[in-house]
Amino acid sequence: MRARDIRIGETYMVCVPQRLPRSLRDRLPRDRATFAADMRLHLHRGKRFDLTVTDVHLGPPASPTVDGVETLKTSNVALPLTSEQASLLGLPLDTTYEIQGLLRDADGEPVELPTTLAHTGLPARWLLPLGTPTVLDPLSVAYYRFRVREQATGMTPEGVSEAADEAQESERETAGRALDNYEAEDFLHTRRVEHKEWRRIEAVIAHTGMKVYAPSSDPEISENELSNPTRRHLDGK
Repeated sequence: MRARDIRIGETYMVCVPQRLPRSLRDRLPRDRATFAADMRLHLHRGKRFDLTVTDVHLGPPASPTVDGVETLKTSNVALPLTSEQASLLGLPLDTTYEIQGLLRDADGEPVELPTTLAHTGLPARWLLPLGTPTVLDPLSVAYYRFRVREQATGMTPEGVSEAADEAQESERETAGRALDNYEAEDFLHTRRVEHKEWRRIEAVIAHTGMKVYAPSSDPEISENELSNPTRRHLDGK
């Protein structure tokens, strides 16, 4: 996204690559908050998260970057002790104390509280408007279709129909979670491809009268599609 189009105070979707640039990967955290943000960014590699922008750095000479805050939930809490509490515990009063731990309810279950984490120096090109759709690349689509055909090989029409129904249910369940979860949304693309391929195989079996499914007898599959597409890609074929 162009840095000049980014507005302070607005929330954007951040698409983090698998490999972080050296400027972020090798920087030394200045304090505990910066260290926590850097660790969180490493966990986000290859994923997405929402960021509310607090500042935009247009450059040059450096490439445009943004600062912002990520809203998340945590069960970790820190409770500072008053001087009276420290005295009751028999602690020296020439310093301050803080109790850290997990907040749990009466049943022992963790209680999640909203919190924020400040990120700095994120490349502006990582940002996209909220709601920007993501798609599977053609190689990934070919791979997931190939994997379904592998699973379907040797299955009877009844078995294929059952697997197609399960794929449909999996897609629906993932679609529900994808409403507020980026990771589930990423899986939804895969589930849709798999469900569609199962239904295609189901229709092919019904049309050709196959007793068991065999990709080599599938009239809609070329000879080139009988092998693993990722392996062909690595081999340069």
